[in-house]
Amino acid sequence: MKNRFADFFISRNFSLLWLAQALSSFGEFVFESTVVVWLVADLFRDSAFLPSAVGLAVAASAIPRVLVAPLAGAWVDRMTPLYVMMAADAIRVTNFLIFVLVYSLFDLDKMQVLFGVLAVLLLNSSAAQFFNPSRQAVMQVVIPPAKRVGASAKAMFSLTGIAVLSASLGPALYASVGPAWALMINVLAFSCSALCIVATRGLRNTLLVQQERPSFWGGVSAGLRFSWGHASIRTLLIGIALYGFSLGINSVALSLYAFKTLGLSPYEFGLILAAFPIGGLIAALLVGPILKFLSIHQVFVASIVCMGLGYLGYSLTPPFYLAWALMFCCGLFFAMFAVVQGPMLQEAVPAGYMGRVSATITPILAIASLAGTLVCSQTLYLAQELNERFDAHLDVYGCYILIAACLLLLGGGLMLRGQRVARGQVAEAL
Repeated sequence: MKNRFADFFISRNFSLLWLAQALSSFGEFVFESTVVVWLVADLFRDSAFLPSAVGLAVAASAIPRVLVAPLAGAWVDRMTPLYVMMAADAIRVTNFLIFVLVYSLFDLDKMQVLFGVLAVLLLNSSAAQFFNPSRQAVMQVVIPPAKRVGASAKAMFSLTGIAVLSASLGPALYASVGPAWALMINVLAFSCSALCIVATRGLRNTLLVQQERPSFWGGVSAGLRFSWGHASIRTLLIGIALYGFSLGINSVALSLYAFKTLGLSPYEFGLILAAFPIGGLIAALLVGPILKFLSIHQVFVASIVCMGLGYLGYSLTPPFYLAWALMFCCGLFFAMFAVVQGPMLQEAVPAGYMGRVSATITPILAIASLAGTLVCSQTLYLAQELNERFDAHLDVYGCYILIAACLLLLGGGLMLRGQRVARGQVAEAL
């Protein structure tokens, strides 16, 4: 029993860093869910400016993922990542405390509050771009190679559970205690995250021994060259880009498809949405046994193909129970896709490059997702007009989901072909 307990938690340092990640993610998710309710239900409830306010909030969180993340990765590789994590949490705590203090002491109008919220979102997201690659770099040292998949599965399980919990907890806190006290939950979460990092033992010296200090811009360019030049990482980046573009399409099309094509009620649509994270929780438990029979690269390709098949089936106007099952499967395969990303990076990336390489994933996903959203939103009206003009009787929303599914299937096919070519080259060399 003691060995099983030790195996589950891997090590004291891993447990503390796992908890720090969970608390940090909890703070981010609660704040974002609170902001949405604050804008929609209070500040701009009856205002024509509401869509713009929500759009600005989304942009404030997204912009650092595109502009800050690649540069943050280079800084992480030049500094001690453990200290970077502590500093990121300290900045977020200070950020929230200043905002809550100003909001409580001064009678701000709604535009001033919006400006403050946007500033907090921007700084919070920027700090996260330093925290996340630093965590990847530290975990590469902390986790033994044989336990990387299990560690990634545990992280996915906790993150999915936190996302589900925070989606309801943020609005509930806002409704019960008001925005100022609701935001103090974030102060507590990030403070406890920093304390967990401080409580680790022996990591500072280990990381300092491994630390190299390349020039900043030279480090940025070297990280990009390494990412694209390494076959496994290139496969990972292609998969993430294709998933991100399909995610952007689905972010616009799925809700319209559910209400206008499938004719779901709000309650049924909520159940469909809940199926995705439920599938993710199940997958976090199943991925370990599956990887006894398949490699992480095979699971990565298979999961993106199965996601494509799941969305393909969802686009064919299924009944409610089948739509729920398909969305559950999409969540399950997405979780497997996400779980193996960390071990693939840790296996392929040498020490000193993890910050830069892991930081390339965030902007690629953000840019691809934004591109998919823009393409779908800007062409949807035109597609509907053409459908009506030519009396085609096509389900436009389902067609967009079908396109997203085909992109995933195409990506899976390309990655499978790349793996076969790589194996052929190895065989010829032998």
